Amino acid sequence: MNDQVRAAWIDVLGHDDFDDDTPFLEAGGHSLKAAQVLIRLRRKLGLRLPNRLFFDHPTVRELAAAVERIATTSPRA
Repeated sequence: MNDQVRAAWIDVLGHDDFDDDTPFLEAGGHSLKAAQVLIRLRRKLGLRLPNRLFFDHPTVRELAAAVERIATTSPRA
């Protein structure tokens, strides 16, 4: 899951100059870009991901873990 989240960040941010523990805002993101990341992940994974998820889990590592938990406990969107 980490690779999929990281790929979505790279697509949206247009660079890969961050590590998996860099907060999204520090990597150059903002709320609209966060929404774009979640849209990409929703489409790719077919999951219902709440917008708040991104702000509660602001790093690639944290977001990937949260998405993984949702993927194992939720029905597909």
